[in-house]
Amino acid sequence: MSLRCALLASLLLVTSPSFAIAQTAETPAETAAKDQQAYELLETIAAGISSLRNVENRIYLGATVADLLWNKDEKRARALFGTVTSEVVSEMSALDPTDEHQQQNYGMIYQRRREVVDRMARRDPEMALAFLRATRPATESSDQLKQNEAQLELHLAGLIAGKDPTQALRIARANLRKGISYSLMHLIPQIDAKDRAAAQSLHSEIIERLKNEDLRRNYDLANSAWHLLSAYQPPQANEQTYRGLLEFIAGFILSVSATDTASVNFAQNSYHQVNSAIPYFEKYAPGRVVPLKQWLRSVQRTQDPTSQMNQELNEAVRKGTVDNILALAGKYPEHQTNIYQQAASKALSSGDPNRARQIISEMVTDPAQRRQMLEQLDNQLTWNTISQNKIAEARAMLPRVKTVEQQVQLLMSMAITVANKGDKQQALELLAEARTMLDSAPLDSGKMSARLQLAQSYSTLDSDQSVALMESMIVHLNQLVAAAAVLDGFESRYLKNGEWMRAGYTSLGNLINTFDQNLGQIARHNVAGARQVSNQIERPELRMMAQLEIAQSLLAGAGPANRNAFRRFGRIR
Repeated sequence: MSLRCALLASLLLVTSPSFAIAQTAETPAETAAKDQQAYELLETIAAGISSLRNVENRIYLGATVADLLWNKDEKRARALFGTVTSEVVSEMSALDPTDEHQQQNYGMIYQRRREVVDRMARRDPEMALAFLRATRPATESSDQLKQNEAQLELHLAGLIAGKDPTQALRIARANLRKGISYSLMHLIPQIDAKDRAAAQSLHSEIIERLKNEDLRRNYDLANSAWHLLSAYQPPQANEQTYRGLLEFIAGFILSVSATDTASVNFAQNSYHQVNSAIPYFEKYAPGRVVPLKQWLRSVQRTQDPTSQMNQELNEAVRKGTVDNILALAGKYPEHQTNIYQQAASKALSSGDPNRARQIISEMVTDPAQRRQMLEQLDNQLTWNTISQNKIAEARAMLPRVKTVEQQVQLLMSMAITVANKGDKQQALELLAEARTMLDSAPLDSGKMSARLQLAQSYSTLDSDQSVALMESMIVHLNQLVAAAAVLDGFESRYLKNGEWMRAGYTSLGNLINTFDQNLGQIARHNVAGARQVSNQIERPELRMMAQLEIAQSLLAGAGPANRNAFRRFGRIR
């Protein structure tokens, strides 16, 4: 494990603050006015979709606009969804998913299909199912393609389980005939929320299918079996069926002996799952506990020293004291830095930061590692102080933090803390201090991200300041986009058919996504300002996407249900 990864695990790298300041409820007139402005934006976007050259952008914008227009004009929304379906059908028919040169295109269309299914399913589940069937690949010639389609079907089944558990169960059974997957496990509790008998039936059918498989030859199936133990338990699960699963797994595990390399590898890979599942066996199959613990001890003897060290260290961290952890340093001298770091983390989490500092200062011999760990300790102590509402003490600790970005994050977190206590003036002073730091620092990607975070925190306290910050970045952002277009294809792909790709997973792409999300956040408090900034985005497709974010945010402002419904979709892996 690298030092940076270890620090992430034990001392918890700082994260962006949560901007959850309470807001005054909107009046019906204010909500209606925002809705009207949102629909005006949607009309503008809808009129421009056909002019776009990138089919993926047309699909994304068309489906999102259709979803947002549904409550206002269902007939038109259905027509837009119909156009989107035709676009996807046409694109899928032209793709050969087995051609490695078209794999990226297939991945993009797969992502768009999932987004469309999400939006259709909450409006009309039957329409979503018809869309999925109409847009299948012409051939499912590889296991990966089959797996992708199965995941989409089961994802849809999960979306509709609350409204139509019978249809969800039908989809699940059709996929079970093709094989077992993690997605099936996740579907069981979703069906259970509406129809327990159907969920228990599916649970039983999956277990019967598992019993006919050789888990030793298929790690995915073995992991699915372990996952099923925790995914669906009594009293939701039928207790007799659950005991049957435990007995099957125990019998299989106890049949694995270290007689050959393959068996040793499987046993070692299963060690953690067996150890974690012991409480289930103690409750529902106590007769299997003693032999399983004996099996664990026998497997432990076959493990390499590093694996043994990790297990002992994890056990000491979980159940032991700081001294228990430190005692392992003499036993495993080649892993001392990791052990000392875990001991320091344990001391910190136990409320003894002085002991944590002493361990790092006196026991970590490498100067660079010692310095990094001490810096991270100071960062975490500062965050802990803020979380305890000790703002004056936290401000005094700020000089210990080495980077401008981290200092700005800390100041923003302090601002949110005091704002939530009703001290808006002090919150604005803290944000002004953060802004002064950023203004005096050279602009780079980290500073630009920090500016976006600062603009977001200003949006709930002083939306004019938020708009001003966004406007200060728009010229630079346009320049970066223009430069990326020139460099397109040299290191990263930004464009397709001459248009910016919304799903381009690059640092600049993520920056643009954050910029758009900020505009949506600002629009809830300052619609005119958010629109004013969006109008300065030079590329038409990026401007449309930013304005769509504004419209989504305005329509989502009515309540938590809508905010969840119009969430931004993440990357499908």
